[in-house]
Amino acid sequence: MSVLSWILLSGLLMSCIALVGGVTLILREELWKVLILPLIAFSAGSLIGGATFHMIPSAVDKMGNVTQVYLWLDVGFLVFYALEEFLHWHHSHTHTHSHQCIHPHNHQHPLVTLSLHPCEGSCRELSNFDCEPSPSKVTSSTSSDNETKRKNEYNRVGLKDCNQSKHGSIDVEMASDNRKRQAQLQAQNSNVEPHGAPLNWLILVADGLHNLLGGMFVGASFLDRIELGVSAWIAAAAHEIPQELGDFAILVNGGWSKQKALLFNFISALTFPLGGLIAYAASKKVDVSLLVPFAAGNFLYIGASDLIPEIKHHHGARHIHFISFSAGLATMLAIRIALDGW
Repeated sequence: MSVLSWILLSGLLMSCIALVGGVTLILREELWKVLILPLIAFSAGSLIGGATFHMIPSAVDKMGNVTQVYLWLDVGFLVFYALEEFLHWHHSHTHTHSHQCIHPHNHQHPLVTLSLHPCEGSCRELSNFDCEPSPSKVTSSTSSDNETKRKNEYNRVGLKDCNQSKHGSIDVEMASDNRKRQAQLQAQNSNVEPHGAPLNWLILVADGLHNLLGGMFVGASFLDRIELGVSAWIAAAAHEIPQELGDFAILVNGGWSKQKALLFNFISALTFPLGGLIAYAASKKVDVSLLVPFAAGNFLYIGASDLIPEIKHHHGARHIHFISFSAGLATMLAIRIALDGW
């Protein structure tokens, strides 16, 4: 099979990975949360292993052990750092696929939380007892008659104001404010703009550009050696699976239907084979071997600076994450040994 055929076939297969988002439709939220972080850890190991076991050694074999190889390696790392630092080109892979936002705290505020009368804190205290006076506050065998009268008056005033707050205009105003605050919190926590459309299109544009660059890198790897192209494709695919799952969840949460989210996610992934074709066409006029160390720098940045910190922010099952990361490295090492030996 020709190099062009390898580039086209691998590019179309990578585009089909965008359809993996449909798997989230049949996964329960609990199972999703269990699987996504090990997948991210595995992809981090695969990207770093692909760079260190395949792409850097291949660049050295092709170009020689010269400074230019490591310069392009650093440039590739620096470019993706600049994209994330200045353009904020990053989104979480662990976005929930639920259609409703899951908040770590209950944002519903008690209807009566402020003092509505001169007796400070009475409504707050009484709301804990459903606005019914506690016997300990009404009578006391050790208190004087004056003290008992004062407490009775305290509770009577509190009950009156609490009832007013529950049935009067204050209730309507506070409920309206609470609804506004909850809507604002929901928009902030879900990272979705109203109606979701602007964010969805931005996600697709960023993903399309990311796939275009990835296709160019993998295409350049196939132009170097078929074996290098296969290993680069495997490393990229390991990263694409959790990313496409996260993208699909964001699109659905942004208000799109599942069918529309899958369709447009697949369309944005078609830029991957386009990138491969661009690399193939450019190779007729320029030396695209520089893209191999450049891509290695990208892989190192994504794996070490993007994915690993995302895993470290979650403190559960760390041993599973470490094993998954090691499995990604071991997979790329095994491919290296199988193709080229020690």
